[in-house]
Formats: sequence, C-alpha cells, structure tokens
Amino acid sequence: MQLTEVGQRLEDKSLDGQLLWELEHGFELSPRESGLIVETVRSYYSQAPEAKSGRVGLWVVRLDASVGKPLNELPKVQVWVTLDGGQEDLEAYQLYGHAGLRRQKLLRITEEIVDQDGIATQEDLARLLGTSLRTIRRDIAYLRGQGLRVLTRGAYSDIGPSLSHKAVIVEMFLSGSVYTEICRRTRHSAKAVKRYVNTFGRVVALYERGIKAPEELANYAGISKRLATGYLNLYFQFSKKPAFKERINDLLGRLSSRPSYPGVDKGGMEKGGLVEAGR
Repeated sequence: MQLTEVGQRLEDKSLDGQLLWELEHGFELSPRESGLIVETVRSYYSQAPEAKSGRVGLWVVRLDASVGKPLNELPKVQVWVTLDGGQEDLEAYQLYGHAGLRRQKLLRITEEIVDQDGIATQEDLARLLGTSLRTIRRDIAYLRGQGLRVLTRGAYSDIGPSLSHKAVIVEMFLSGSVYTEICRRTRHSAKAVKRYVNTFGRVVALYERGIKAPEELANYAGISKRLATGYLNLYFQFSKKPAFKERINDLLGRLSSRPSYPGVDKGGMEKGGLVEAGR
C-alpha cells in the first residue's frame, strides 16, 4: 500500500478526520467549510491540555536549574507534551515520511516543554520518540542547518533562549518566502505553516486593537506567552520596513472577515472599558 494511501486511512480515523466526516455528511457542509471549522475548533482548544488527545506526561529538569551539577541533584518539573499531533502529524508523515514526522515532533515537544518551564535532554527525546540518541543528534543537526533551533538542555545552556520554530517560520514568510519553499525547508505541511502565519496575524490584529500585554495576547490567541512575545518582536521588527509592512497588511486584510474575539470589539475595547497595556 502506498504511503499516501496509508496516511489517508490514518487521517480518516483521527479525531479531526471524524469531525470532518460528520460536518460533511451529517451537516452537509462543503470540504472547505468543514476544514475551516476544524481549524477554528483546534485554535480555541489548543491551550487546554485536558481537551487534547495524544499527550503524555514526563518529568524533566527545570529550565532554571543550574548547569554543572549531576542530573539527579537538579530540581525537576512534570510537563505534558503532544506525542501525537493528529492530522497535522499525518500530513507531515505523508509528505516527508518517518524522518520528517520525527523532526516535526522534535520541534513541537521541546518547545512545549520550555513553555512549561522545563528543558529536555537528548536522552529524554530519544526515549519519547522511540529512537536512538544518534538519530536525535542527526535530526538536531539537520534542523539547525535549516535555521531551526531545538531547545535541549545542552543547547539552552550554551546559547540561551531562542525564537520558537513557529516564529522562525513566520519570519521566513515575512521575508518573502512562499509556502512551498517554507514547507520544503522546515518539513512542515502547508496547513501547519498557514496556521502559524494566521496566528501571527491574529496576534498583530489584537495588538493593534489595543491589547498590548503578552499574557492577554497569548490567552486570546490560544498560544504560549513565549510565542506571543516572539510574534510581537517580529511585528516590531518588520513593521518598520515599508515592503514588509505591506505584507503584514495583506495578511491582516485576509483575516479581517473573521469574527472578533469574545469580549473584544474592533476598536480595541473590552466589554466594560479600555484594555490596559501591561495588565
């Protein structure tokens, strides 16, 4: 059986696939309408661990643990990571095979751990992904060659915090790269890349409506505070340049037809008063 056929069969049995089937056959919606609804549902529930399947818990070293001490003497924290990303993982598997899927998981898992104030070792990642330490090191080297940093304990202690791979992908888009080129370089599906870009657009739209604090932006957009801060920094960097500002405006124009966020009108007002920056 061809890889695409296997991937399609797995996709049909995923949670997203079941919802798509119900929308298309039970509610008689078009495939495009059904896909947009699934994307919207995913964005609203993305920050609720209890609402997501495919997650596993593990204990890792705390992000602020000192360097140089034995691991058994360092403070630990329990984190939850998405081992099975559903349809997004199935698309990566169909497009790039086992290696491409593993690298996508590597980026996602390490950033989820950092967002929960932990940091993974390469041994942690090898155990989670069911592969060898040598393979993990090879994957990290490959991703580094594409401009994507994998946040392991060794790398974090050497270079400190770095941009999320999602922010790096958005930066590629703002710099003029087309979706096909970004997908090829990062081994992500077009749907995943578009989701990152659209989420960046939502963060910018919220900021321009008056919501300034990263914590609030993260809450409304359904992302981590770290990613919201990264998106804001990209906006500040690129909005000062006319050519890139036009690309941002085009993105905001495409998103302007979507409904406003609950409790926020298009003038940047919360129901009951003005949104305060830094609250």
